[in-house]
Amino acid sequence: MISASNSYVKIERGKKKALPLLLLKRMRRLIVLTLILFFLSSCSIFREKPRPYPSGVFFPIARDGQVVYQGKVIDLVGRDGDRLYLSTNKGLVYCLDSVKRAILWKSEVSPSLMSPPSLGVQNLYVYDENGILYCLSKEGRLLWKKEVGDKITSRVAEARDTACFGTEKGIILALEPASGRELWRFQAQGAIRSTPVFTEGKIIFGCDDHELYLLSEKGILSGKIEVGGEIQASPLVVEKYLYFGSDDHYFYCFNLKKLKRKWKVKTGGRIFTPAVTDGKRILFLCWNNVLYCLNRRNGHILWWGMIPSRSYYHLEVSGGRVVVSSLSSVVTGFDIETGKKVGEFDARQELRSNPVWLNPYLLINIYDDQKEEGRLLFLRKIIGVSLKPSKNSPQKVGEEIAFAASARGFYLPQYEFYLKKGDEEEIVQERSEKESWVWFPEKAGEYVIGVRVTDGKESASAEIPFKVENDSIS
Repeated sequence: MISASNSYVKIERGKKKALPLLLLKRMRRLIVLTLILFFLSSCSIFREKPRPYPSGVFFPIARDGQVVYQGKVIDLVGRDGDRLYLSTNKGLVYCLDSVKRAILWKSEVSPSLMSPPSLGVQNLYVYDENGILYCLSKEGRLLWKKEVGDKITSRVAEARDTACFGTEKGIILALEPASGRELWRFQAQGAIRSTPVFTEGKIIFGCDDHELYLLSEKGILSGKIEVGGEIQASPLVVEKYLYFGSDDHYFYCFNLKKLKRKWKVKTGGRIFTPAVTDGKRILFLCWNNVLYCLNRRNGHILWWGMIPSRSYYHLEVSGGRVVVSSLSSVVTGFDIETGKKVGEFDARQELRSNPVWLNPYLLINIYDDQKEEGRLLFLRKIIGVSLKPSKNSPQKVGEEIAFAASARGFYLPQYEFYLKKGDEEEIVQERSEKESWVWFPEKAGEYVIGVRVTDGKESASAEIPFKVENDSIS
């Protein structure tokens, strides 16, 4: 009895010990399974996402149309939606429809016209060599003109109920846009070539007296920044910071609230054109044919690139690229992140204005001296694919023949190869990144080998005929 009872107790005790061990094993399996699932899910989380399809201008590009107008364009082309505005040395102001590629209207303003159009909220402004400012509606009707009594040396900036511009004698003049009535004037100590900028209740402009001025909207001086050279380019305001270059070969960043310099960078030349930004970076041109790209926060030079000639034309930021035209025939594109030159287009005639991106076209201006005509060129991305065999037709049965495709204008292209005989088509290589296909023809006959290329937005195809013979080819 006793031994039986003892054995019973031992058995019960053994069961009590076995139960926790079983639970422990199950828990371990559950933990291992959870870790495996987490690892697999983390792989999908941290897997590198494909880069989005690039926006903006994409090289290579080619002519895809033009609009012809009278005279030579004056420096800059303005854009308002699908409309483009330009003026010429023939005293004409034009408005063009970029979609219809047609001239909407032209207005004869002054035979001594010397400025490109400045676009305001409702109106546009041009001036002539005699110091007369002209205000036109965006439909081409002359609203008013005003004799300033001095040579106008800056473009016009308009905000709310004020239009401002500078003169050779250092006057900033504020006018009422509706009537041209003078609101106020401010006297600086040098010529004002920098187009005023309106921001947060202030009017900011540079001057030949080496000062950057900050005025209230009523024309009262609220601050100045002194640097070592003339300030001719318009300042750029991003958040609470002010960016500008000067003739002392420096590019500056100042805190707009404190008027305290954050950084300055030595450059290789004078700076005439305004800087642009893509949010993270600042880009600007120097007179030594160099395009600079700086870190916006600390001013570090991220990269620089040479352009074909000097330029005072405005830069065009398009997607992840910056496009530059210069006093040459070549328009050039750079990758903003790396500084790598991504392409260029040679117009064969000197460029006469800034490039303008208006999807899907890059627009540039050239001039025909013999005909005294300006031409607004529409440039579009080249889409195409070619197919080349490793051996020429004809070839014999069983011979190895490779077909290589070469695509242009695609982003991460996918290639699909097919074979035709008569009306029958066979996919011989499914769509993939592989840009070649190898063929071992089994039967004699006349074939067509083709490739289709796609990238999610664009598509193109190419075909070549190929003959296969039973006998060996001498």
